[in-house]
Amino acid sequence: MRPVLVVLHAHPDDEAIFTGGTIVRAVEAGWRVVLVLATDGDRGAGSGRSPGDIGADRRHEALTAAGILGIERVEFLGYGDSGWAETTGHRTGVASARGLQGGSLAAAHLDRVADSVRRILIEEDAVALTGYDDNGVYGHVDHVQVHEVAVRAVAGTDCELYEATLDRTALRRLRGELVARGLRPDLWPRGLADRLGVEPGPGLVTVDVTGQLGRKLEAVAAHSSQMVEAASFMGLPAGAFHHLLGTEWFRVARTGPGRFLDLVGGDGTVPHRSPLLVHSSVP
Repeated sequence: MRPVLVVLHAHPDDEAIFTGGTIVRAVEAGWRVVLVLATDGDRGAGSGRSPGDIGADRRHEALTAAGILGIERVEFLGYGDSGWAETTGHRTGVASARGLQGGSLAAAHLDRVADSVRRILIEEDAVALTGYDDNGVYGHVDHVQVHEVAVRAVAGTDCELYEATLDRTALRRLRGELVARGLRPDLWPRGLADRLGVEPGPGLVTVDVTGQLGRKLEAVAAHSSQMVEAASFMGLPAGAFHHLLGTEWFRVARTGPGRFLDLVGGDGTVPHRSPLLVHSSVP
């Protein structure tokens, strides 16, 4: 039986940006990949257009990108995009998001969302699920919600759980390189890396996806409605994140036999059989 990888993401385009290369690696190795999108991204870029039109376009783009990556099943959970608000602190206001309009992921009952994801894991007899780290990589409330959903969804299953993230050391190194090449330091505040991803250490797996980069970039480009208006990403200067696309990072949250680690070439610093490690942030 083919192993199944389920990738859970907040918005269309996240699957390509944060896990596109790993998805291609899985497909090339004979895995079946299933994409679950919590929202249709209806509050994404799209000046002067209705959320309904934006959401429809982004769903279409997600299906196109999925075909490029080799994903065999796409499920939309149907929640609304909760939107993005810039903050200066760690973790974009989860509490304030509770007041958002009904139907948004921020206002959703997390156990109900997790039940939907768990049903897919059971239907597919999934080997591994990917979510996000406990800050949702960069603090977007929908990403934080997805982290919580993923932790809850694997409960009662044998599914491994891995959290897509960024390596802060890699970010700091990239900043130093770009500043040395002429980037104005104020365009990339020194403390920004402290609010993105996680610090390196046991449990952080680095995946080289340079061999899959062509298809990953093609999938990212399929989300053209977002790329056109994105002057920056996660607060980074325009074009900076492009330098990181050849690498993907996952933090181990729950392992089983470790087939996902074998797939991505984990370095063995994390035992293949370990207890569930829960990084929970929302009560």
